[in-house]
Amino acid sequence: MKLFGSFTSPYVRRIRILCLELGIPFEMFDTMTEVGQKELREKNPLWKVPYAEVDGKKIWDSHTITDYIFETRGFGNFREKNHKEKWEEANLLTAIDQCLDNAILLFYLHKEGIGSDAAPYLTKNSLRVSSILNYVKSKLNGHSFFSDGKLGTSELALYTTLDWMLFRSVLPIEDPVFLNFLKHYQTLKSFQDTAPPKT
Repeated sequence: MKLFGSFTSPYVRRIRILCLELGIPFEMFDTMTEVGQKELREKNPLWKVPYAEVDGKKIWDSHTITDYIFETRGFGNFREKNHKEKWEEANLLTAIDQCLDNAILLFYLHKEGIGSDAAPYLTKNSLRVSSILNYVKSKLNGHSFFSDGKLGTSELALYTTLDWMLFRSVLPIEDPVFLNFLKHYQTLKSFQDTAPPKT
């Protein structure tokens, strides 16, 4: 597999962790370089990461890549997507992705010197992040959302989102529920090996 993306992207990190956990070899192409960015734009009309080339297929979006990996390589120790609470997990994943997208927007606006109080939309955007985190916390039971205690796409999404927020100092993550959740998965080698580089 060829995986295009940055070493700091939480969406790309999900795929990297998935590949490491399932033993799938992949070659990383850094899109933060001029060459990597040029190749990404030539191959992916979205200009977004992650983008993967696998089995002769060109696949973009972390969800589509994840689904393809599970379909062709199996689930390994991950929670299967056909479990009885799959719709609840889909809702969690949608909420976490929305939280991350809003947090990314806040991060880039802050880099440009624009605060979350600069416009009503941006204030709403910031409040939405807090609302989602409160909802997610209410559904979390230790290190898992479900009674099977397995790592699934929702837990993977939450970990990469919270860890990215800490890395980028977007929002303080001080709640013991989230800190204990992070601490649990930080022990896994795949999570350690994909941690964003310290600058």
